[in-house]
Amino acid sequence: MGAVIDREAFSASDYQHFGKRLRQSLDILHELLGQPGFGVGAPSIGAELEAYIVDGRGRVALLNQALLEGLGDPQLQLELNRFNIEYNLAPLSLSGCPMHALEDQLRLALRRLEEAASAYRAHIVPIGILPTLRRADLGSHAMSDLPRYRALERELQRMRGEPFDVEIRGEDSVRVSSDHVVLEGANTSLQVHLRVDPERFADTYNAAQLVTPLVLALAANSPLFLQRLLWDETRIALFKQSVDCRMRDARWREPARVNFGQGWVRQSPWELFAEAVALYPPILPIIADAWPEDSPSGSTAPGLAELRLHMGTVWPWNRAVYDPVGDGHLRLEMRALPSGPTAVDMVANVVLMLGLVAALRDDIARWLSAMPFRYAEYNFYRAAQSGLDARLLWPHRKHHRLEETPVVDLLERLLPDVQRGLRSLGVGDADTSPYLAVIGERLAARTSGAVWQRRALSHFEGQGRSRHRACQRLLEAYQAAMATNLPVARWPLED
Repeated sequence: MGAVIDREAFSASDYQHFGKRLRQSLDILHELLGQPGFGVGAPSIGAELEAYIVDGRGRVALLNQALLEGLGDPQLQLELNRFNIEYNLAPLSLSGCPMHALEDQLRLALRRLEEAASAYRAHIVPIGILPTLRRADLGSHAMSDLPRYRALERELQRMRGEPFDVEIRGEDSVRVSSDHVVLEGANTSLQVHLRVDPERFADTYNAAQLVTPLVLALAANSPLFLQRLLWDETRIALFKQSVDCRMRDARWREPARVNFGQGWVRQSPWELFAEAVALYPPILPIIADAWPEDSPSGSTAPGLAELRLHMGTVWPWNRAVYDPVGDGHLRLEMRALPSGPTAVDMVANVVLMLGLVAALRDDIARWLSAMPFRYAEYNFYRAAQSGLDARLLWPHRKHHRLEETPVVDLLERLLPDVQRGLRSLGVGDADTSPYLAVIGERLAARTSGAVWQRRALSHFEGQGRSRHRACQRLLEAYQAAMATNLPVARWPLED
């Protein structure tokens, strides 16, 4: 989706030509992945931080364009809604102390954005979904004024043929409908990229799918939407439904474009690219000036521009990314983690995710033999729904069967393996130990950002405040605690 898009309407021939380019690109990628040494390199990570912009009353502020122009930073990008902004962090080698470097980058990005926002008496809030968000905030006026977002909305509307409906049940329930895709803009996340050698991609991807529910349960930070208490990570349900372009009366229904995946990868990452082309019709059929096999400037690898654009319009929670930069490589994009609460908490979530993936992938065949994919998908939605109260299906340690186990027990059981996994990626113990301590504190306190928000809301409502005022007070307390960069497990509840 980083491609320059300056058109909003497309013809039948555009789709036909684009489809042909996609098929050509798949053939080229298949051949490329078969070349010895392609994509081999030292592991590295990158991240994309999304955040809300709010005014002094805790209401959304439509300022992303102003901040982008004011800072003039090429790492900034406009998000779908005008009250969201994204900061693309610089890639980091995993050798040495990348986690502290990642925290430094996050803190610097938040500080720079906060300084820019202060000129408008506004603030930056990294949080999955803003507690004070109202239905009136999610009209067509909220969408960023970019051709690519208008084109995306137009094509999703055309495919859908009716309004986008969202219905989520939790402690409360919400049902809302929109003619626009701006409901999706209520979500903000921390998306993490891991460079992976092609021959290790299948095992790495499968390990990420297996452990994402565990990490999501502990990282959850989105219990409120439109001031209703829903799932601990409501983003998961909201994102899926808010851009679901499938027609209800179709003879067959392809999977939603926001999904957990269709199954374990068998052998090659090529399967994920081919699957995306086979299952999902193009949304933005922009034909590049160069042929798919042509190398962009500064690269020796094929550009595959159409395939990369198409992959950017399918949103699995763990996604394969092809990048032609340099000699070309593959990345695993892990998209399930919410934004916030603090830089230190976000890095701790990354440490947990990467460590578990690296620890389990060497023995992933044994794990998968006892875990049919549909149960991994079941775990994902249970973790999003119930957070640290979730009970997940997990292979028994001694017997070849599944058992329902509290997610907290699973995390405590697997936590000693995290540092071992990170060591295998080249990350030093001194770099990871402080963040593993943050994870340990959360587990001991049975606390996540979502749990803290639920407790805070109950606390402020218990003092006689209305739900609306309690959400405002919750956000004020969240902002004050966030500014300290103390882990959420240590956050107080003070009036």
